[in-house]
Amino acid sequence: MKYATKLDYIINTSYLADSTITSVYDYTRLQRYSKGLPGDYEALINSGWGARNKSLSNADQFIEQLPSKLLSLEIPYVLYLELPASDTPDPVLPAHRDYGKNCSINVYLETNQEVTKFYQWNRETQMSEFVEEFCAATGDIWLMNTDVPHSVTLKQHKARCMLTLCFAKLKYEEVLECFKTNQ
Repeated sequence: MKYATKLDYIINTSYLADSTITSVYDYTRLQRYSKGLPGDYEALINSGWGARNKSLSNADQFIEQLPSKLLSLEIPYVLYLELPASDTPDPVLPAHRDYGKNCSINVYLETNQEVTKFYQWNRETQMSEFVEEFCAATGDIWLMNTDVPHSVTLKQHKARCMLTLCFAKLKYEEVLECFKTNQ
């Protein structure tokens, strides 16, 4: 894949049981990348839908599990992300770029066969064009290039939760290289 890689790596998530999880912000804003793509975005926004970003009191316990070579280059920030169950038909996290980070390592805690799709922005047509997709399972760990437009096709009435370790400076390829050498 061009924009996402399943990592053969283990991160102990049992520390979540001891964590205080606090709301940081909710994502509810549409970006231009969703223009022309399937999905009833207006209905989603009007129904109070949003992605919930939360902080963890013990984020360091997750960070310290990453390869030392990676941590010598950048210490990520950690979020707990919830995509709540929606009763909207064909729910979707609209196509967007994650501003403020280049890539993230996502530890999928609760999944329901959602599909993450990546797009290329066509400047001429002012529309997103599909490039590739993946489907993460509960327990999977994926590295994603979050600086590229992406969407998630959700499952009605099913929540999706993940732990996400976010890199603001390092690029996707640089983080991936640290896992290839695993030092």
